[in-house]
Amino acid sequence: MTENRQDKRAAALQATLELISEQGFQGTPMSQIAERANIGVGTIYRYFASKDELINALYVDVKSRMAHYLFKDYSEDKPADETFMTFTRNMVDYFTQNPKVLLFIEQYANSPLITTDSHEEGLRSFEPAKALFKKAKKDGLMKDLPLEMICSLVFGSTLSLVKLSLFGKNKLSADDLDKGLQAVWDAVKK
Repeated sequence: MTENRQDKRAAALQATLELISEQGFQGTPMSQIAERANIGVGTIYRYFASKDELINALYVDVKSRMAHYLFKDYSEDKPADETFMTFTRNMVDYFTQNPKVLLFIEQYANSPLITTDSHEEGLRSFEPAKALFKKAKKDGLMKDLPLEMICSLVFGSTLSLVKLSLFGKNKLSADDLDKGLQAVWDAVKK
């Protein structure tokens, strides 16, 4: 029974992700989410009290799944530059394979629809990145910039490479992407 509930909840989240990336939040009624998820509207309301709650649950779910993928090869024992390159390459791979997640994150990361609690829960998923950047700074490998600025430079630049790869006129080769990620590292390393 629990597995069936999880399946329905996951179906509602997936349908919401797909529809919102296609039509936006306002253009996506709960009835359409239910239809896409192949469940009843009432079923959605068993899991989420409102559309706002659904979007927050989706935000936390997306951030958690994304972090799991990005840190799959993470190890504090590896050199910071190697870990950085693995982490950013995983980010490129994840968003290239999941462009709807990219579109969702771009729209909602700073949206007033995302509650403070959901935003903070999403950030907790990325603690290994903060630890990596702090360690690299402590070891003298990164520029002495505020952590928030380093995160912004790294994530912003890496996401720009992803968007260029996904939506640019010319598809970037793996070699071009690797050179781009090296340039991102070069921008923040000491």
